[in-house]
Amino acid sequence: MNEDIQLRPAQPNDAERASALLYSAYNHRQVPYPLPEETENRFGERLQHFFREQGNRFSYQYIQVAEHRSEVVGLVLSFGGRDEERLNAAIGWRLEHEANDDEWYVDALAVFTNWGRKGIGTRLLQAAEQQGRQQHYHKIALNVAQENEQALSLYQHLHYISTQKTLIYHQPHLRMVKSLENGS
Repeated sequence: MNEDIQLRPAQPNDAERASALLYSAYNHRQVPYPLPEETENRFGERLQHFFREQGNRFSYQYIQVAEHRSEVVGLVLSFGGRDEERLNAAIGWRLEHEANDDEWYVDALAVFTNWGRKGIGTRLLQAAEQQGRQQHYHKIALNVAQENEQALSLYQHLHYISTQKTLIYHQPHLRMVKSLENGS
């Protein structure tokens, strides 16, 4: 099954599926596609809008997608920490500062429910790590909700180290960092 999964840069026409995955990531739970009607909301609509636009935190420009038979089944959103302030400002929302200037930052990683535990998240995260190396960052970081045990297990398995506890949007998170030195 994993060999049927292709990774590629996101495109604006991926917006519908990608916004559902972003919604999933920001709500710290896997969701199916299509989203149940009760979960569709204004936030998801705004994510879809900003996904299609360039130069903002949720833009397709900063996303790699995993697809199976031309259907997006997962994504990773990552960018250089020194760009966060500019990308946040383009949204017009008050967003918390999460990244340090000297790191590649993974803002969102999500896979639809029926595609979980197939190695897709690992491949997407490795793609983000490679982007960080290509952009000459020496470390990669992310914040994970403390109750998200499945994600924590994945990050620990991939050698991310918990460096501190933090609150993001009033929710407890663990900040995790991994060295990108020497291709590790």
